[in-house]
Amino acid sequence: MPRIYKAQAGAFRYQRPRLRVVLADEHAILRGGLRAMLETEPDLEILGEASGVADAIALARCLQPDVVITDAFADGSGIRAISEIRRECAGVRVIMLTGRSRQESERAAMKAGAHAYIVNDSPIEVLLRAIRAESPDSDLLPMPARSERQRNPKPREEEPITEITARERDVLIGVALGYSSKRMAADLGRSIKTIEKHRFKMMHKLGLRNAAAVTRYAMDNGLLTADREAQHPRPASPPLAD
Repeated sequence: MPRIYKAQAGAFRYQRPRLRVVLADEHAILRGGLRAMLETEPDLEILGEASGVADAIALARCLQPDVVITDAFADGSGIRAISEIRRECAGVRVIMLTGRSRQESERAAMKAGAHAYIVNDSPIEVLLRAIRAESPDSDLLPMPARSERQRNPKPREEEPITEITARERDVLIGVALGYSSKRMAADLGRSIKTIEKHRFKMMHKLGLRNAAAVTRYAMDNGLLTADREAQHPRPASPPLAD
């Protein structure tokens, strides 16, 4: 079911101190992480979110947002829905935010009417620039899909993720998934105090200030996949020394 955060959003259609945004992604955790990041921007307002294409189209029709940020979805239906979203909401800016970095997907999205095609590991500034573009028909962004890391790939061992220990990595994933310290302590067979210590050291090493930043880091580094339960840390047996 689609989720609407501003029930009376339509009443302010001609008074827009902030850009009004709808999010569409089948993964609730990714939507939540993206929403948390965008809500820190004073000029952006998240009107609602959808987990499927039909709901995204319905929200665009109902709320008339300035921007729709949508995934391509596993079956490519997000790309096929772009033109319909634009028909339902005149002047909307449709931004494709996806894990698909294939050029054929990018070309298909731009041909369908997307105003930007951005892969998930791009810097947040790329997404913000696309959201804040002055008008839906100017400054189209056909190539922000490629992050600096994609254009100049580094060996995996040079990624920042290697700066933290395996246990800190488990805690990082747990924080990004929204798990409490109590739950991670039970899953990993450690005390809550030990989990908090790993969390503090991990965030200090990576320069992350809050849970939203941890979620963004996990997304940027490919630590959150569609099969998130496969990444659910389980208790070690017998417990190992930290």
